[in-house]
Amino acid sequence: MAQAKFHSIYLTLVEKIKTNQYKEMLPTEDVLTKEFNASRNTIRRAISLLNEDGYTYSVKGRGVVILETFDDSRWSFNAETFGGLEAIKTDNDLTTETLVTKFQKIVVQEEDSQRLPFSKGETLYEVERIRFLNESRLILDHSYFRAEQVPELDQTIVEESVYDYFKKHNLRLAAAKRRFLVVAATSNDQEKLDLGTYNCVGVLENLVYNDMGKSFEYTESRFVPGSFDLSYFVQNEDM
Repeated sequence: MAQAKFHSIYLTLVEKIKTNQYKEMLPTEDVLTKEFNASRNTIRRAISLLNEDGYTYSVKGRGVVILETFDDSRWSFNAETFGGLEAIKTDNDLTTETLVTKFQKIVVQEEDSQRLPFSKGETLYEVERIRFLNESRLILDHSYFRAEQVPELDQTIVEESVYDYFKKHNLRLAAAKRRFLVVAATSNDQEKLDLGTYNCVGVLENLVYNDMGKSFEYTESRFVPGSFDLSYFVQNEDM
């Protein structure tokens, strides 16, 4: 409940920032605790999330500064979070849909081990999903989950939120390594994505670890160029 409350406050503050209901600074903690009937800790968690996502910057002795924003037709997501499609949907007010085009269990072969971060002989769930955003096919996910490290999966689960399912089964997502690159579009990309005149795709590789330091997922998300930006917010710790 506490998480739901601070996140709800965060979303309300984002909306007020985007619609210019606040000018230059957020109200003080005292004002916000009264406005939202919340504890100081809850307000601080909401503000911390605003800072992480680049909406605000907390300045000692001054308060919480609202950072200047610019109109951008591209949809964005924070490269530091595990939110996935739900985060893109929530942050950008989009309609989303997932179509699973492949779901099977495989045993890693020698040739697979050359391109995947898993060893020959391991059993994986292989999943391919087309992600529709506002009815356009904009993301093609190729995911591999270590069968021994995750709860049992089926097609219905992977059509919905795999991470919500993992949380219900107490699989903790502790860390991730990510790499972004641009590559030539394959025939599979051309068939399953709305690439238009593009002959390339953006690729986000994501290797996810549990709290025991074991990697349990590798996902390669292939994006239509021009529709997304990968956001990463950095603060100057010397300020």
